[in-house]
Amino acid sequence: MNWEEQILIDFRKGKLDLLYREVYPGLILYAVKYLGGESEFLAEDCVQNAIFSAWQRRTKFDSVYTFKSFLYTSIKNEIISIHRKNSAKERYVSQLENEAFFQNSVIDQEAQTILYNAIEELPEKARMVFEMSFIEGLKNVEIAEKLGLSDSSVKKYKASALDFLREKLESTLFSFLFLSL
Repeated sequence: MNWEEQILIDFRKGKLDLLYREVYPGLILYAVKYLGGESEFLAEDCVQNAIFSAWQRRTKFDSVYTFKSFLYTSIKNEIISIHRKNSAKERYVSQLENEAFFQNSVIDQEAQTILYNAIEELPEKARMVFEMSFIEGLKNVEIAEKLGLSDSSVKKYKASALDFLREKLESTLFSFLFLSL
């Protein structure tokens, strides 16, 4: 029996010293190679996660080759996951650093806040009709049925809500947009 076969036998028994002495350094080098030298701590995390995953499946390996293949594949998958997360993070940061994106996101948020506050100022029935119609997407007949109103009353509440919001938002949004420029 060679030392590689002994690694698997020992691993199954919970003896990890041969694995850490003979295999671990190569696994670390593999992970560092694909993560980059500045990410050595991540390389160790990848290797440790791979060993833990292998430990959970330790009875399923029929040879040292399937065992080592599992370790390398697990490390590769961890590295891919790290690179994907970093790419997504970089895209997000670059969007935030983009001044136009930042200004537009602030304007969008502020405009939504202004709209929400204006909707809250509507009289109760008009607000309920407005929310059911424009937020929930209900038809006039459904709103009338839920609120116990006539179809014409729903139309009047919608029209008055829209008139109120148009008047309220026109001046508020106009002044907000000029303040943010």
